[in-house]
Amino acid sequence: MQRFLKTTFLILAGLAALSALPRSAGAAGGVASAYYDNYKDFVLSDGTKVRCLRSLGSSSGKQEYYYVPTNLHIAKTADGTPKFLFLKFTTEKREDKGGVQGALMHFLTEFGLSAAQMNELNGKLQSVQKNAVCVGCVPVTADGETSTFQVTSATLTDQGLTKSLITSGKAPLMPGSQAACAARLTGNGAQLLAATFEKNTAITDVSLSYNLAYTTLVPGVDAYMRFYGEKLKREFDSVKVDYHNTHETTGRFLGFLWETSGEDTISYKEAQSQWQYMLDKGYVVCNIKQRVDNDLTNKITQSFMQMFLDAMTQKAQGSPEDILKDRQGDKDKDKNTDPQAPAVSGNHYSMSKYKWISQTSITDRTWNFTAQVPITQTIQLTGNLKDWYNGVKDNPQCVAAVNLNDPFFSHRDVRFILDLDAKEMFDEAVNYVTVNVRKKRSSGRDFEDHLTIDAKFLKENGVNYGMTYARGDDTNPDAYQYQTQWSLRGGNVYPENPKWETGSWEGVTLKPPVKPLSIDFEASLDDLKAKDITRVTAQIHYYQFGKEAETNIQISPAKGAPLVSQKIFMDRDKKAYAYRLVFNHKTMGKLAGKWVGNISDGYIYASIPENVATDNSFQEQGKNALNGIIEKILDKFNK
Repeated sequence: MQRFLKTTFLILAGLAALSALPRSAGAAGGVASAYYDNYKDFVLSDGTKVRCLRSLGSSSGKQEYYYVPTNLHIAKTADGTPKFLFLKFTTEKREDKGGVQGALMHFLTEFGLSAAQMNELNGKLQSVQKNAVCVGCVPVTADGETSTFQVTSATLTDQGLTKSLITSGKAPLMPGSQAACAARLTGNGAQLLAATFEKNTAITDVSLSYNLAYTTLVPGVDAYMRFYGEKLKREFDSVKVDYHNTHETTGRFLGFLWETSGEDTISYKEAQSQWQYMLDKGYVVCNIKQRVDNDLTNKITQSFMQMFLDAMTQKAQGSPEDILKDRQGDKDKDKNTDPQAPAVSGNHYSMSKYKWISQTSITDRTWNFTAQVPITQTIQLTGNLKDWYNGVKDNPQCVAAVNLNDPFFSHRDVRFILDLDAKEMFDEAVNYVTVNVRKKRSSGRDFEDHLTIDAKFLKENGVNYGMTYARGDDTNPDAYQYQTQWSLRGGNVYPENPKWETGSWEGVTLKPPVKPLSIDFEASLDDLKAKDITRVTAQIHYYQFGKEAETNIQISPAKGAPLVSQKIFMDRDKKAYAYRLVFNHKTMGKLAGKWVGNISDGYIYASIPENVATDNSFQEQGKNALNGIIEKILDKFNK
């Protein structure tokens, strides 16, 4: 009896040990910041539906909530003008005679609640729960690696109706951040799309979608165990007889149920049998409810029995002869050994050396355990331009039509649209771009103007800018001219002497002379340590503004990061770059390999030559490596 009570206590202690498991962890979409099943739904006065999730923590002293991404809409400038342009244009001549006709469409979208909507939401939230506050949108990630911002349109995807379509490609991950879409439509495409805008139709032929994801915490496993100790004490004599008559034993002892005569080990199979007996007879009731089909809950369920055994047993000890004898005896008795049984000496266990407890201290007890699991929720924000067009159709800054050859048209608009790649580069590489414009008139003073676009300009005006000049009685049919000069971080300007180019009335897209390229540099930390290398550097040469530039990416075993990523900006018309590996050896100093060419591949692996520390050529090449002087490598390499 004493052994059985002790063993049962240890088994139940194993369940209590499960409480040491992590309550939450990172999931594929990020780290959980709110509860899945603790939410409140509201409808704002403008019809916007909002779901608020209760936060896992609070830093304000109030019960904090996050709202689920909502309210996809057209972005606005600082003065409230919608960032939407639909400009129809035509000429007196038909296209087959050299004329042009069609439309430009350009707009920026964003999601999230405005300040006024947040105030209204918090008022509704506090009316149902005092001391509650919504602090903003739940942290989101992209649902997928590409095309998380999608444009659905039969017109814009038809090459016969649309000459070009450019989008951001990726949905913004923060409220207030914007995604752009720009299209150049043919005459037929412009008329067809305008009809869906202006006619009495339910929707227009342009819909937008943001594919986002966020992580919440959900109950994964609810489990409890009930031990009926009082019942066991009352029925112990009958239990002893019943188990002896219904179960095959080792013939030496019955480890769970009563004292043995000198033997202190039981087999894994018998441990399972005795545990199942207690469950079957109802002396122990174990109930596990899986709320979520999740790997973590499955592993917990599968591991219950093994964890109980690990909590109450240890590997058997004995001489090699005893172990072999026990092992052979098990094989003779049961050819089908449980494949999950631990591989220990003789496949036997001994009771753990815990302090024994007295029979009088055994009573009914209950243990509860709950595990919470982070899961990724996906959400698609979708909107149709028809929902927003009524708010912009009467705004001449948003919707207009021009006849480019109308003799009574006294003004002309010059439009510049910043390339989407350039927009992203303003945060990392570009200081500004200057655009000079001139229009030579047949009489009178020529028109001249300039424009400087920087990060502040983009934030206030977006990627689309126009300037207007008076045509007057100008009869010069030539288009205007423009020149651009880019400034990158570090004081570089390109080109130094920009040339004048002929612009187009449909608009000019400003593309930076450089393009971003992300390079992943990877090395085996174990190999570096084994060869006494304290640091490896990828020395990269590439063309930037027509000149040779250098970037160094380093990996050190001391930092414990085998993969380092870094972005470079190389000339748009160049595809290749060159690199070499420079090793810092503990005793040999700097050792450098040969230059290697790479074309449009952003991955470099640090392969360590076997003779790197013994070949003198590596030492010679290492003398000038990383000395602050940029060697001219690319010209030689290209030759």
